Amino acid sequence: MMARNRQQKSDGNQALEEALGALATGLPRVGWRFFSGAPMDGQPRTDATWTHRGTRTEREDGRQAHRWDYLARLERAGFRWAGSAAVAGTGYAYTQDPTTTLECLQVGGFSAGTAASAWVGYRLMDGAVTWRHHRDWVWPLHVALREKLGYPEGTKPSRYIHVPVNYDEITGDAIRIDLPADFAGEDTIKTAVKTTVTNKLALQDVTFSWHTSGRNHHVLVSQSPRPPSKVLFSDPEVRKIIEGMPESAPLIGLSHRGRVVSVDLDSESPHVLVSAGTGGGKSVILRAIFAQLLKNGAQGAVLDRKRHSHKWVRGLSGVGYYREIEDIHDALIALGEEGERRNRIVDEWEGDDREAPVGPRMAILLEEANATIGKLKRYWTKIRDPKHDPKESPAIDALGEILFMGRAVKMHVLLVAQSATAAALGGPEMRENFATRILARYTRNAWNMLVPEVQPAPKSTRHVGRAQVVLGGAAHETQVVFFTDSEAREWAELGRAVATSQGHTTPVHLGKEGVTVTTEAVTDPAPAIPAQGGPSRLREDTEGFVKDMEALFATESTEATEAAQDTDVPVTLKQAVDEGIVSVSLSVLRKESSDKARGKEFPASVGVHAKTRGKLYRPSELKRWERNRPKAGQVIENED
Repeated sequence: MMARNRQQKSDGNQALEEALGALATGLPRVGWRFFSGAPMDGQPRTDATWTHRGTRTEREDGRQAHRWDYLARLERAGFRWAGSAAVAGTGYAYTQDPTTTLECLQVGGFSAGTAASAWVGYRLMDGAVTWRHHRDWVWPLHVALREKLGYPEGTKPSRYIHVPVNYDEITGDAIRIDLPADFAGEDTIKTAVKTTVTNKLALQDVTFSWHTSGRNHHVLVSQSPRPPSKVLFSDPEVRKIIEGMPESAPLIGLSHRGRVVSVDLDSESPHVLVSAGTGGGKSVILRAIFAQLLKNGAQGAVLDRKRHSHKWVRGLSGVGYYREIEDIHDALIALGEEGERRNRIVDEWEGDDREAPVGPRMAILLEEANATIGKLKRYWTKIRDPKHDPKESPAIDALGEILFMGRAVKMHVLLVAQSATAAALGGPEMRENFATRILARYTRNAWNMLVPEVQPAPKSTRHVGRAQVVLGGAAHETQVVFFTDSEAREWAELGRAVATSQGHTTPVHLGKEGVTVTTEAVTDPAPAIPAQGGPSRLREDTEGFVKDMEALFATESTEATEAAQDTDVPVTLKQAVDEGIVSVSLSVLRKESSDKARGKEFPASVGVHAKTRGKLYRPSELKRWERNRPKAGQVIENED
């Protein structure tokens, strides 16, 4: 037993001696590591040196090191020396004057706590504001870039990716990406980085500046000048651009570096869809396109359930303005018949379909499709005969037929909707006919619904007149050209002579001069099919072609058509009041019909009464005028 106790005592003494020896030899080493800024365990975790911060982790497990380990050794040594000096100074001061030292510590602790609380609050607020930005833009960019740049797993995006929240509005050096210290600048990696950054952040027209010499390797992504803040028709340079645009490609606006953005209705997209939130400038966009088409000789039809979106177009020759749902219903049906008439002409034409003499271009402007389509459905449900009429609205069917018609018929729909869902437009197949889509002040859901092929979605902006024009799978940030109401009307009136009663000249490229197709020929109902024995094909000589076209458009007068015409026998203004055709007084009618104060939309007379010499008007046109006549005290909302 005594021998065992002596052995245990001997072992304990030996262990104590070894511990004291290790302490004696280890203290200097630990002190050196502490005051020189080295890791306390002697194992470096990054490639930081005495003077350069680390850029890559050296951990054996490959995970990201702590931010402290990325500091240069001199920086870490400075912090440790300062902390040691603070502790030693406080201890010495306490030995000299304990009361004052404690009071100073209390004040200092309160100040430090306040500063820490403010910093934490700032970080929390900043995180609350920018978390969506980091989730939608920074994190996807980090996932795609980390391996390409050689950063280890666990690297925080904020360590090397710096993307401002408003980067899409900054001109110049907007984005910075820090590169590893061993980045050699291989062309393949540079190309991959450029492609990734451009696609992930939905950038356009940017340049990359690589800084790989010296310390702090990084690349700067610079945004070229943005689209102009305003594009005004009153600007002589803008007007010059508009004057030089092709007849079928009206100017939409200007993009980066003043690049022209337009869509050719004949070769690219026959129809245009505009989707924008409240205040997104839907009516401004349509006004710009519609005014240019009218100036180039197009006829127009405005289907405006809001009643006031395009007041500037009221009274223009060759343009119909329809506000009441029954008028919109009838107008769409008539437009569908016009489209069918043009289709028959194209079918008979043996040359290039795009050169078929279908008549002037027809622009159909449909405002607020969300509300209009729904009201058309309800209106048809109310008036249809369940026994004989189809369940689907013929007006919506006519709109669908127009959308499906080819470019050769020269009928184009400019449709605007706040939320262009498939249900709102009458079905997904109808929405797919809009190859050009213009979006402004859009939500992410609206973008994914309308242009899912363009990802990621560019950030929406509230800049007035700024929109994304999407065509062919590419988005173009555009500042839309702005026409005032008076400018749009004056510009449209310059082209009204093209649609006068003298006819519309359409080149046929048959080696002869142009052929004139009269206005009656392009506005009459669908032409009858040529009778047996008639010309099987259109002759190519000018005189023969005109006769063939007249024969094609000729319709035999039937009893049914004569009966229909008898129901709209022209009457004088006094007869219209006496027979109850209109409810307004005779004095109002005379004032509105006078040449001096004639209302913009008062119907034109169709003749003179043989006895009284009073002007004659069609009852249907007088009824429509009264129905659409602005009421006294009517509240007019501001247009978008």
